[in-house]
Amino acid sequence: MNSKAIVSGAIILFSGNLLSAFLGLFREVLIAAQYGADLDTDAYLFAYTVPSIILAFVSSIFLTGFVPLFIKERVNKSPEEASLMFSNTINWFLVIMLVVIGVCYGLSDWLSAFFADNPASHQKIEQLLWILLPGMLFFGLSYAQSTVLNSVNHFTTPAFMTVINNIVVILFMILFHQSLGIYSVALGFVIGNVVQVAVQIPVLRAKGIRYKRYMGVKDEYLRKLFALSMPIMTMVLIDQSMVFASRYFAAYLDVGSASAINYANRIIMLPVTLFGTALVSATYPSAVQMLAEKKQREYDTIVSTGIKSLLLMMTPVFFICMLFSTSIIRALFERGAFDADATRMTASAFLVLSAAIVIMPLRDFFNKLFFSRGYLKSSIIYSLGYTGGFIAFSLLLVPRIGYLGLAVATVASLSAAFFYLVSAYKRKYRDHALGVSASFIFKIAFSAALSSSIAYGAFRISMQSLVLNKFGEIVLMAVFCGTALLLYFLIVKWWKVEEVNFVWAKLSTKLPIGRRAGSRAAEGKA
Repeated sequence: MNSKAIVSGAIILFSGNLLSAFLGLFREVLIAAQYGADLDTDAYLFAYTVPSIILAFVSSIFLTGFVPLFIKERVNKSPEEASLMFSNTINWFLVIMLVVIGVCYGLSDWLSAFFADNPASHQKIEQLLWILLPGMLFFGLSYAQSTVLNSVNHFTTPAFMTVINNIVVILFMILFHQSLGIYSVALGFVIGNVVQVAVQIPVLRAKGIRYKRYMGVKDEYLRKLFALSMPIMTMVLIDQSMVFASRYFAAYLDVGSASAINYANRIIMLPVTLFGTALVSATYPSAVQMLAEKKQREYDTIVSTGIKSLLLMMTPVFFICMLFSTSIIRALFERGAFDADATRMTASAFLVLSAAIVIMPLRDFFNKLFFSRGYLKSSIIYSLGYTGGFIAFSLLLVPRIGYLGLAVATVASLSAAFFYLVSAYKRKYRDHALGVSASFIFKIAFSAALSSSIAYGAFRISMQSLVLNKFGEIVLMAVFCGTALLLYFLIVKWWKVEEVNFVWAKLSTKLPIGRRAGSRAAEGKA
């Protein structure tokens, strides 16, 4: 593959991920404007709980178990055998999923009652569940198609699948909001998944992957797929138990509690996905390579620098989100049905949950390090501790502080489980020093707190001095958030924190600008 093709692919992948993230945010803003944080949005979240748990299992099986087996079948045997394997797996998936959907329909009354505290919400949750259940089938098919296309080095179409789904949901809300209400969101989700499947069929055919009506039970890869999937499914079960518990607690709190926490989580995941996950994805392969080559010193350096870089990047975002929490939520959501009370609830949850912005990428990095060594015990114990801690903290706090108890329980259990993960890594690999000093953490935390506080103070003074409309407030907030980041990086530069350069180098590998520059330089040398 030549340099121009690499640059083109990088631009498309980055554009797809970025567009998907912002369309997802716009979708949430639209839902907030049309339905607020009220009974309808709570009902949709409760109805989506069961499908989302099942879909988590489906995605983990295809991503973790199916992909390596498909690649081996394609390389060691032939593309035709790999296509037959894909068809067989898909056919078994269809049979199993149809049975699961049938069972869920049969139990829909009981499943809906689990999250309902009155007949009105019970009926709405059940109706939404009936609409959403077929979406599981098409989501699973779409996800399987995407994993196969990625396996044959075609990344463009899968990168834009969530973009398509978000566009369909947004269109359904715009066109059918008046006539269908919250049901338009559920219908949009199902139709969006159908469109994803339809779009990928001709691409699969072009890549030589053709569907066949074949179902075998004696194929070796089916047994291997089951064996590979079991450990990951155990972790998914543990993680999804927490999701289930969170929705269950929220179901019996004030109306809008589940929605407020969901909106807050959506905003938090934006910087985590765009920056934290990007940095982890850029750093992790280098660490794995050094491990494979048995270069312990280089491995330790990459791990240490990766951790420092995550702290360097995500800490100021945490302080900005914490201090500007109310302004951010008001700017994004407060319009239409999303009133001042919904802003207050969501901003309070957002303030508490913002601590997860720092912890989540670090957690993912340590889990990947354990996975690279084939050691899953600590990650499973982490998941158990996270879920168990959340339930225990929720039982203690929710009766006292309501929906905020769920946010505090999330951060407290996440923090405790993360510290276990770090200590387990240090105990298991004593020869591999993390190299993160207390002085480094102090410099980062102090710089972030100081810069964010100065910017927030100036923002409050400006808000009191100027007469601005809603758009003016949003622009002013964006200016001072950017000022906080600029001031922060000037301070850490003054303190000579070398990881600033590492962060830019690694993130530029995920951004089209950095790759384009590298490509041009390479072409100039050639």
